[in-house]
Amino acid sequence: MADDEELAALAAAHGLSARGAAATRPPFSYLHAFFRAMSEPFDPTDRPDGYINLAVAQNFLTVDAVQKRLLAGFASPQPASTAAYDNMKGSERLRTAMAAHMHRVLAKGDYRVKISADQLCISAGCGAILDNLFMCITEPGDAVLIPAPYYPAFDNDLRVRNGAVAVPVCGDDAVSLPTPTQLDEAVEKARADGRAVKAILLTNPSNPLGVIYEEDSLMDAIIWGLANDMHVVVDEVYASSVFAQSDLDDRGDCVNPFVSVMVSETNLAAYEETAKTRLHVVYGLSKDFCASGYRVGVLRTRNEGVLRAMDNVAYFCTLPGPMQHAVADMLEDERWVDEFLAENARNLRAQHGALTAALADAGIPVVNAVAGMFAWIDLREWMKESTWEEENRLWTRAFERAKIVMTPGRDCRHGEPGSFRLCFATVTTEALTTAVGRLKEMLAEH
Repeated sequence: MADDEELAALAAAHGLSARGAAATRPPFSYLHAFFRAMSEPFDPTDRPDGYINLAVAQNFLTVDAVQKRLLAGFASPQPASTAAYDNMKGSERLRTAMAAHMHRVLAKGDYRVKISADQLCISAGCGAILDNLFMCITEPGDAVLIPAPYYPAFDNDLRVRNGAVAVPVCGDDAVSLPTPTQLDEAVEKARADGRAVKAILLTNPSNPLGVIYEEDSLMDAIIWGLANDMHVVVDEVYASSVFAQSDLDDRGDCVNPFVSVMVSETNLAAYEETAKTRLHVVYGLSKDFCASGYRVGVLRTRNEGVLRAMDNVAYFCTLPGPMQHAVADMLEDERWVDEFLAENARNLRAQHGALTAALADAGIPVVNAVAGMFAWIDLREWMKESTWEEENRLWTRAFERAKIVMTPGRDCRHGEPGSFRLCFATVTTEALTTAVGRLKEMLAEH
């Protein structure tokens, strides 16, 4: 009630709509720490006591290679059409290049998978894709089930413009997807709260865990959603950020164990027609290509109604023509793409190895990640009590005493206090090991 009164006062003072006032809420609890860390960043020479931000899911490890290749794309001859209005879902060339990339890399060339340019909408980032998609498939107040722990900005992505409500659903443990029974229970609870459940949102590989879910459990969740006539949205934005060492090819590069839902859908014969309108895939270049600033997000859907709606709303978030030209040129260079993804996987593996070695030295438990840019650490041993208030005290001490920014488990809607997400690809190895050293020292004093 106090929050509602505060927003009403804000709206009155600034002439905002209720929607505008609600948008002033920060997307997560630790936003203030971002700004503080940005103003006083760690530098081993100039500011050795500066802040180290491990709460940004961004990859700078291989950014020079992609910047160089994109620059070559901009330098290549551009048709006059790049300066004109075009298909708001993306130019024919870009959508064709992206469809080929998704089939070759995400679906691994599986002949059963059909991905065409007509099935794609390319917009300014996956945030825009999710915002527009959920505008199309939910009403204000509708619930969207999300296996927890999950990406901490999903709540804001669903709520800020569309008024949809994220409902976290925990599995048997942090790295397990919820079972159909647990999903049924979540639906019953949402309905008891007066909410219709319209969709389930899955992320594979996982942010914040860095795991690839077992295909059987992922299929169970997908089939459950389709059987209940829900939309099933699968975010595969980390599909090529896999660094697992368990399976290497002759050159020593990772063999990606990830299986795209676009491959899995070929095994959904009993739900084939439902999947055509209810199963949607989200992808983008922000993570796999170290390119969060490029703002390239993709929706692959076979729902013609959604695609027609995207014809309209994508107008507000389409990519500039020259950027579409350069990205298409980059994706069409398949040899470069393969070499880049292999190099990036090696860099992720080395950085993850440095982090986990430092965590092991500090005696800090961590989930065995194989993808993404995350370490999900367990600090329950250092908590005086199992409460969210104690988790916040521990986070605050890490921020103020050790000058580290971590993502609290509560923001990821984890079911139990005491876990934190560390993002390891946005800082140098020296900054990473320095951060863990500080954390070790702080925990010894806590």
